[in-house]
Amino acid sequence: MNQQLNDTERWPFPFKDYLYRIIWGIVKSTIWRLCWHRFCYLRMFLLKCMGANVSYTSMAFGSTDISRPWDLTIGRYVALGPRVRIYNLNKIKIGDNTVISQDVYLCGGTHDYTDGTLPLLRKDITIEKNVWICAGAFISPGVTIGEGAIVGARAAVFKDVEPWTIVGGNPAKFIKKRVIVNH
Repeated sequence: MNQQLNDTERWPFPFKDYLYRIIWGIVKSTIWRLCWHRFCYLRMFLLKCMGANVSYTSMAFGSTDISRPWDLTIGRYVALGPRVRIYNLNKIKIGDNTVISQDVYLCGGTHDYTDGTLPLLRKDITIEKNVWICAGAFISPGVTIGEGAIVGARAAVFKDVEPWTIVGGNPAKFIKKRVIVNH
């Protein structure tokens, strides 16, 4: 396979994006990581300063890794666990009252393997409200996780998840409907 990198593939983002990435890299490696866990407001403030649409009622650990905050929307009362990786080459939206547990990977980009030049494909990820994504799950580009859904630990999600369902496995498959007994 011969991967050719012409000018359009070499620079898939505008120059301003690369400049923001440098600034964000400095902020991430200093203030973001070194800030004590209880200073979640400061982390949310830093995300807002970098263009994210976030609520101060949400929280993220210092080990949470976000590629491009300016393409991130986080609702109210969202928890991003330790070592969550948000590789958002396009828009990622996380709805209210959502928990994203430790070591989850939200992958917003891939390559078109059917094209010999492997062009970059950037797709949105939407996580609706009241969702729980359990430890170590992988969410692939272009996926929507429906309201109230649960993605089991170590699941690999390649297709949309219906609202109020529980999925698990690799690839993620329907396990059962989620029923709320006490509210």
